[in-house]
Amino acid sequence: MGATLCAPKKKKTQVGASWVGNESENPFDLALNKKDRTLLRETWQRLDDPKDIVGLIFLDIVNDIEPDLKKVFGVDRAPRAAMLKMPKFGGHILRFYEFMEQLTSMLGTSENLTGAWQLVRKTGRSHVRQGFLEQNQNQMEKNYFEIVINVFIERLIPFLTGEQELPSSEGKENKKVRFAQNYTTSQITDVWKKFLNTVISQMTDSFELERAKQKSAQTTKALAPHQHIEISERKKKRVAEKQSEIENTAVSNEPKAQEQMFEDPF
Repeated sequence: MGATLCAPKKKKTQVGASWVGNESENPFDLALNKKDRTLLRETWQRLDDPKDIVGLIFLDIVNDIEPDLKKVFGVDRAPRAAMLKMPKFGGHILRFYEFMEQLTSMLGTSENLTGAWQLVRKTGRSHVRQGFLEQNQNQMEKNYFEIVINVFIERLIPFLTGEQELPSSEGKENKKVRFAQNYTTSQITDVWKKFLNTVISQMTDSFELERAKQKSAQTTKALAPHQHIEISERKKKRVAEKQSEIENTAVSNEPKAQEQMFEDPF
């Protein structure tokens, strides 16, 4: 009992707006050991053109898997060949590539597991601003995070294992691998599935929490609009009082003009 009472408290980590558990509860730490995390980074780095691969997979998603997303990405009127040049769609592909680049680096290079966890949850929360998802995302019926990431599980992993490659452009040399191939196909597949499924669960959870939070705030505002007016008026009054106090202080500190002495005419 004494040992239990004297044991040091586990450090809590803040993810998003609330404190959640301790560092041992980090899902990336629970699902992936150090060797797994190194595998993620090394196999990602092995890809010759990861951004191009991400683009091809998103083309498949909006054309073959979820055509409803065409309008979301602004490619509903564009032919497939021109979609990657559309700014909104191309921008999302770039951000997804940068997300994967940063996430695998945090996990497999810098060992910043807390930062990786925060990055994934922040990304999930930010999607609440997307009106289509805010209205249509439903983790029990149609979870768009799950739909998209499952396509990556199916179509990205063959590139990571070396079973599939992008067609080489003329005159372009393939990237030189800086480390030996020491992972089996099954190892790469298992680790990437664990990793991407963790991304799905964390993004979905953070999205749902943020959406519920915003809906609660909107409901409160709708049910008690007078409270918001009163708060606003109190703020204005405090600002006015403070400004008046500053002005009065400034006036009282001004040096008094010296009294002029006139010669007595009498």
